[in-house]
Amino acid sequence: MYPKVGQNIEILIKDRDYSCRSIIAEIGEHEILIAVPLNRSIIGMLASGTQIDVFFLEEENQYKFQTEIIAKTKDTKIPLYRLTKPKENEIIRIQRRENFRVNSNLRLIVNEKELVTINISVGGLLFSDEMDNILEIGDEISGTLYIPNPQNKDFDPITFSGMIRRVNLIEKPERKNIAVEFTNLTQRDQMKVIQHCFEKQRQMRLVEKDRRR
Repeated sequence: MYPKVGQNIEILIKDRDYSCRSIIAEIGEHEILIAVPLNRSIIGMLASGTQIDVFFLEEENQYKFQTEIIAKTKDTKIPLYRLTKPKENEIIRIQRRENFRVNSNLRLIVNEKELVTINISVGGLLFSDEMDNILEIGDEISGTLYIPNPQNKDFDPITFSGMIRRVNLIEKPERKNIAVEFTNLTQRDQMKVIQHCFEKQRQMRLVEKDRRR
């Protein structure tokens, strides 16, 4: 299963352990063309021969394939990067959306109340709230999540709809953890969440390396 033209993708530069977002511009017989990544500071990293992983979403699943940069196009009005097209059986489904989860404390607004997430994935999030919160399993909610934007060092507000899937009491008797599954999140916002998850994983790997030294 190949990604579609116009679809948002996440690129992981393997030797730099660095990720960025792009868009599928064209799929040919032997090549895939992608737009210049949104993070302009990464352009110099995408030289010919650079090994990358490409991630994309399809319905409830995340897919991945390995490829390399062939070159930058010279015969198009808008510069594009040429990638080696993988065989279809080399594209693998790596996990369901809700399993790709990292610990992250992000600003969250639900029912006009300021909260902070405990963890997040492209499938949902977990937050803690006071016991007097009346949310129960099965309730539908809407809210705004603020995702760090690596390009301008600001935060992008993401509006979502979701459903309460789990409510658990925690050690402090006056609080409870509430798990939310996203039921409405645009693909563009999904890719923002994925990039944030990659960045958190990268930070955790760096911390782990420092501990081993």
